[in-house]
Amino acid sequence: MSSHRWLFVLLISLLVVAQKIYVYEVESDIALSHEKIPHVPGMSWRLGEQVIVVLVPRDVEIGLILFTNKTAEVPVYDRTHFLLAIPADARPSPNAKAEAFLRTPDGVFPVVFRKPDKGIVDITARSKEEALHILRQLGFEPEFRGKAELRRVKERGPAEAATLDTPISITAQTAMPSLGSMLDVYGGLYFAPVVVSRTGSIIIPRYGTVGPCSNLPTAVYVGYDARSLVLGTLITGGTVSADLIIEVYKIVNDQCIYIGSRSFILANKTRYWVDLVNPTNSVDQLAVFVYLNVKYFSGQPKVGINGSVLYTRTYRYGFEIGEFVARTTGASGYSVNNYVGRLVIGPYIAYDGYVAGTFSSALSLTISTDPVNGACKDMSIQFRINGLSSSGTSTYRGNYNGLVCIYNVVLPSVSQSAFQTEYSYAKAFAGGLAWVLDIKYTDGSTPYVRQIHLSDADAFRYWRWAEQWKTRPDAIDGAWLKPFLSSAYELYAAPTEPSTAPGIYHGLVTVRTNSPGQWIGRVVLTISGKFVYPGLNQVVYIKKAELYLYSPNIDLSGSEVTSEGYLAPGTYVSMTPPQWVEIAQRVKDAIDFILGLVGIGGGWWTLLSFAIGQGLQSAGDVVKVTQLDNYNIKIEYQRGWGTNIDSDTIVAPLKIPSLTGRIQPTELVVKQVCLDGFCAQPNFKAYVQPDSNYGAQLHATVKNWMFRGQTQDTEIYR
Repeated sequence: MSSHRWLFVLLISLLVVAQKIYVYEVESDIALSHEKIPHVPGMSWRLGEQVIVVLVPRDVEIGLILFTNKTAEVPVYDRTHFLLAIPADARPSPNAKAEAFLRTPDGVFPVVFRKPDKGIVDITARSKEEALHILRQLGFEPEFRGKAELRRVKERGPAEAATLDTPISITAQTAMPSLGSMLDVYGGLYFAPVVVSRTGSIIIPRYGTVGPCSNLPTAVYVGYDARSLVLGTLITGGTVSADLIIEVYKIVNDQCIYIGSRSFILANKTRYWVDLVNPTNSVDQLAVFVYLNVKYFSGQPKVGINGSVLYTRTYRYGFEIGEFVARTTGASGYSVNNYVGRLVIGPYIAYDGYVAGTFSSALSLTISTDPVNGACKDMSIQFRINGLSSSGTSTYRGNYNGLVCIYNVVLPSVSQSAFQTEYSYAKAFAGGLAWVLDIKYTDGSTPYVRQIHLSDADAFRYWRWAEQWKTRPDAIDGAWLKPFLSSAYELYAAPTEPSTAPGIYHGLVTVRTNSPGQWIGRVVLTISGKFVYPGLNQVVYIKKAELYLYSPNIDLSGSEVTSEGYLAPGTYVSMTPPQWVEIAQRVKDAIDFILGLVGIGGGWWTLLSFAIGQGLQSAGDVVKVTQLDNYNIKIEYQRGWGTNIDSDTIVAPLKIPSLTGRIQPTELVVKQVCLDGFCAQPNFKAYVQPDSNYGAQLHATVKNWMFRGQTQDTEIYR
């Protein structure tokens, strides 16, 4: 860091003085998002015309965490219910054009919506008191002034076209984008958390061993055609007073060239808008370097920072997109026998590369309750993505079967923009995906739930851009010759007949394409699975798996799994960590998000993580391929009697002779997955890049999405 930049940061810190702000509790008829922040025309202060939005729980209630059979305090938030802060001396502009009006005890303010002016997107707090504390951390003097309303100027007329904000049915899988489409793609930037143990400058390191620039090895790769970057902060274990500095660089010939920097006051659970990451600057490849200037701290604060990036991508060649499917499998049954007013279904991994507008879910469940005075009361249920964006409330009637009341519940309509907002929010905190259900009788009372059955259905499904790399119109960029994750499938399951101490099954299957010409296997499958017994604090690792693979355009004859692909401790291996640790890290991300941000605690969550890092190699183990016909094969794994390695993952490199020399992309369909007897037919698609038609590589050899920032030095399957 140059001395003049240090001096600039120091001067800014000295000039910041506490500014008095008014804080209101707002009910809004407009759901806010990271690109739809309220601004007051004509207002001028530290944040330009922008107001500060603080998300606080609409309420906190004891809820059931379904996949661990535990209860915990579960907050729910609402993007139409929040705290809003403006300068105490702000005055409304009488002639400003407005999209909405903010009516407060101190006056009426015109409001327009746009991207943030000066850095802060929003803050998340567990209470009004914590919100005021965070605002003080940011250098303000907050005063709570009461309730306010934010109302749009006019309702959208019926003749106006529907938009992504319009609630629509999302139960049907969305069609794959067509070739030539220009897409909005969301992905993450991943930093390693740091424990603050001293004052002064502290670098926030990225994951991985080698950075995109030789002159700034700790920088994090962003890439081409990035439209926006939002960084999220999470502080645990103590308090810290610090400036958060983000420097943005362009990458030219392996060198990071400085573009500019932004400095913010560090605060917990806050999202920051980095405006230097924009379409104009990202004509070049971009990288960011993040550090703290710590003034003082108490305890052992651990600072976690991660990012959500919105890219523009053009789908040109037919292999750059795959699928992510998160599923509830096997008509799973869960015993409850308790009063339940809130239910959490998740967490699932939020794999990078979400293509905006392609989300679908067919989640449905059956709830059995005790009758009330011999009758089945009407039940109201509200679905929320990650406990935030809501589907609205639906009412269900119960059917009495002589013992209990049965309610058949189906996920109602949800807007694509709601999922887009919550996915981006989750990625800013390296987070996952979950459904949070509010369950109440229509009179407000809480039902006594006997059992819950989840249907065999997709909980979350979307098309995903496979890697950060963009495509070129003249030739396939050489970066796509490298391995990448095409598609992934995650499942939770439980016994069809609930037991009093149920075991939960957690599984994950990924399809990864290898580099052309790799003798070890052109397609690499990973198969993870484990029974989790929260009540007993133990797990049982995968013993048997079957995958049914189909290709509509190549002959799969002669396919085989190469034994060189298995991992084993203490022996020569063809693939080694940290490559496969990425899978475990993705699950941990999802869990940490629920624990740290949404606020659900409990050590039993860690049982859901996979113990990747050791694979299976034993004379008693068998992974084999059975040819069903020319276009269908079955991959089977059977754990041997003598295998005692504590591992839940099989790595299976698959040789497919007909892929050699292909000049067109190849579609593979995983038609059926059976993990330890839990079977589903997800029909999720993966794509293999061709062997030819490649041009020069214009990208740095960095892969944030597949290996959490690993580079060519460690990513190639040797």
